[in-house]
Amino acid sequence: PYQQDAVAAVYEHLRTRDDNPCLVLPTGTCKSLVLGQIAADAVTLWGGRVLVLAHVRELLEQNAAKIRALCPELKVGVYSAGLKSRDTAHPVIVAGIQSIYRRAAELDRFDLVLVDECHRIGLGDDGETMYRTFLAEARIVNPMLRVIGLTATPYRLQGGPICGPENLLNHVCYEAGIREMITQGYLCPLKSKAGKHKADTSGLHIRGGEFVADEVESLMDNEALVRSACTEIADLTRERQAVLIFCAGV
Repeated sequence: PYQQDAVAAVYEHLRTRDDNPCLVLPTGTCKSLVLGQIAADAVTLWGGRVLVLAHVRELLEQNAAKIRALCPELKVGVYSAGLKSRDTAHPVIVAGIQSIYRRAAELDRFDLVLVDECHRIGLGDDGETMYRTFLAEARIVNPMLRVIGLTATPYRLQGGPICGPENLLNHVCYEAGIREMITQGYLCPLKSKAGKHKADTSGLHIRGGEFVADEVESLMDNEALVRSACTEIADLTRERQAVLIFCAGV
């Protein structure tokens, strides 16, 4: 239901506003299915042409697969140097922004651009420059082009919210909360366990609301702390099929 609500919210936004919407869906709620439904609808119901942008190869492959699964009759092309594919004539193109940001004219007209992990667009950095470069040229081909963003984190630590009047994305049209998704059973509840070997964080400084990264990495690079953490991880995950570990540095 929340995926259907998200799709409906996008369509309502596009009908009633002139700016660009953003969907916020937590990790694990399958943004790629929502993205695939919008892309399929745009082509099959309204005769449009869609570009799906992402920044890593794995997302390109995942999004192309989801769109094909939702709508097998739809021709989906991929434009990515990393995947050694340069399709240009399909009604749906899934592309890496690094591969196409100077090639908008080569890809012809699009009616809709969907940006996956849109928080990576940034605010004033090189990533944003690539998106702005591409979209400026794409709007020469089609001035009515609309952009839709999808993310789990609609903000940047350095720049604040990714949506704003002057940004590429302007308004969050739908947001599913993590607590709401856990309560409804779509996400697993989190159970946090503190480490037995404690790190003394009292000497760390705060910059921009976060601990200074270099200080954290230096603090955590302690043999006793690392050995203790590894032992606990092994003990706690013996029955698990996969483990994801977040570290303070390389």
